[in-house]
Amino acid sequence: MSLEVSKCDSCEEVLAPPRLKCPECRKEMRMEEVSGVGEIVTHTTVHVVPEGFSAPIMVGLVRLDAGGQVLARSDFELETGMRVDVEELEDGTHRILRID
Repeated sequence: MSLEVSKCDSCEEVLAPPRLKCPECRKEMRMEEVSGVGEIVTHTTVHVVPEGFSAPIMVGLVRLDAGGQVLARSDFELETGMRVDVEELEDGTHRILRID
């Protein structure tokens, strides 16, 4: 899968989801498509969820191989260090997929 991230040419910061201005140096960022492949840094299970979601929701922070990190939900148990792929959904959220 691919994700849209923002990259700063000045300080090399990478952010997902993308932003217009770099929070580090305040310069404009450019949008770029990168692979969603990365590694689970940490994870948790959310039992009190926003309206429209069914509890529980497993959530993981994924450090992308291309740089940056993204918070995404999962339909399966996560483990720290697990290699995964992240896809961006139409509603702007992200979902973690297994890498076989």
